[in-house]
Amino acid sequence: MGEKRRHDSDSGSGSESDTGKGKQAATEDYSDSDSLKSNEIVDVDFDFFDFQPADFHSLKPMLAASFGDDSDMFNLSELADMILYQNAIGSTVKVDGESDPYAFMSVLGMKQHKDREAIRQVREYLLKKAGRQRDQLGKLLDASNVGLLFNERVVNMPPQIVVPMLRMLMEETQRAVDAHEPFDFEYFVLLCPMYREVAADDSDTEEPSGKPGQEGLDAHGRVEDEFIEEFAHLKFDFKFSKLKRVADARNTFADTGLLPSRRCLVIHRSQISPIIARLESVLE
Repeated sequence: MGEKRRHDSDSGSGSESDTGKGKQAATEDYSDSDSLKSNEIVDVDFDFFDFQPADFHSLKPMLAASFGDDSDMFNLSELADMILYQNAIGSTVKVDGESDPYAFMSVLGMKQHKDREAIRQVREYLLKKAGRQRDQLGKLLDASNVGLLFNERVVNMPPQIVVPMLRMLMEETQRAVDAHEPFDFEYFVLLCPMYREVAADDSDTEEPSGKPGQEGLDAHGRVEDEFIEEFAHLKFDFKFSKLKRVADARNTFADTGLLPSRRCLVIHRSQISPIIARLESVLE
């Protein structure tokens, strides 16, 4: 099923934080027992793997989640192919006995792949969405080696997997740099799912100014992003161009609802080690 990464349960050489052994995930329970309720906490075993060709069909929906309602504006198949081609960079997470990944992390060089359709689409999209930050973002993308960072998982996977995945990714890119491969990224771009409090019937797709938090309360869709954001060099918020839903009200009588959006974080490589340390302190 692919080479296991950083796991040797017999010798004990892999730590719990690196192997994922002993982590817990909230899962639906489909047993026949009426005494068991859904969403209970159960023990699951999972490990980290290199990317395999068979992961293609699982990667596409997770890549689509990166771009939310605008996912059909991007060549997701090409993005998945690029990630699979550089299979020594990044990881998937698979639950013991299953072949489909439940999470993955990888990075694509925006300068290295600047002529690929999918990367051109991402670049143009981000510049359009950057608002007041457009000029600064454009200069950064032109002058620097920027990595497009993907961190996606199914909803029930615990956030604790992010620390070993990010640590391994940085080790792998460093090995690639040592082998004279183009993975010496100065900046990383990460898209973070957000939920913004707006009027419950608000379906306006007008672009925000690019400054986070201007329309009421914001909530992060992934717990780790709140802490990663502390180290961002540049950030901006944006709504989807093809919003496919109105804001969901929390209850029948609510005047406000939560509208999905995205926050773009640009992170300098010097902040990756502090980010890993910060995530270790709050997640593990």
